[in-house]
Amino acid sequence: MQAVATSGFASGKLANERVKMDVRSLNFYYGKFQALKNINLQIAEKKVTAFIGPSGCGKSTLLRVFNRMYELYPEQRAEGEVNVDGENILTSREDVALIRAKIGMIFQKPTPFPMSIYDNI
Repeated sequence: MQAVATSGFASGKLANERVKMDVRSLNFYYGKFQALKNINLQIAEKKVTAFIGPSGCGKSTLLRVFNRMYELYPEQRAEGEVNVDGENILTSREDVALIRAKIGMIFQKPTPFPMSIYDNI
């Protein structure tokens, strides 16, 4: 069965879209602090999706979970599911570099990660 997401009104009616990413019961922790609590979300394929909210509400944290960037830092962990094309990328054995190639991030300011220059590129 193919999951679908409902996205806004298009021509006065709801449009059904193919789901690219399906987030289920996602929780994220910085040490003992729980930053994301029970996030459930579907993102439609080939559609622009925006996360809008005040500073500190978890937008960037959620995006870092999507490409497993949090794994670069000690004491950060995610629980739940982030399914991309039906595969849970949080438990995937796929090379994390390939996941990051598919799910990239753009930052307002350059942010080097704790790895070599080569690996940062």
